Amino acid sequence: MQQLQAKFAGTVTILGISTDTSIPRVDRTIKERRMTWPILADGKGFEGAIPTAYHVQGTPDVFVIDSEGRIFKHLGSATEIESTIAAARIAALEVDVRLSGIQR
Repeated sequence: MQQLQAKFAGTVTILGISTDTSIPRVDRTIKERRMTWPILADGKGFEGAIPTAYHVQGTPDVFVIDSEGRIFKHLGSATEIESTIAAARIAALEVDVRLSGIQR
């Protein structure tokens, strides 16, 4: 994830959602693993508001969120993440083109 964060910095945001029930443990894990992306955690496990909002079913769970803040795709693993990010960026550009009135 650190490599993806570095590769797509400025154009894509990597966001983690923790299902841990201990905020101090989340903080410790972030420091130990040198996670440089934001991690959302409420300390309430899978029943918390954050995992519930994103329909987190297990870990790891990978989502690509579009530029409007909507879930573009829910991935079963990180193996497809680069191609999905590329597809989301293309879709965002197509929307920008349509909104600006430029015809292809």
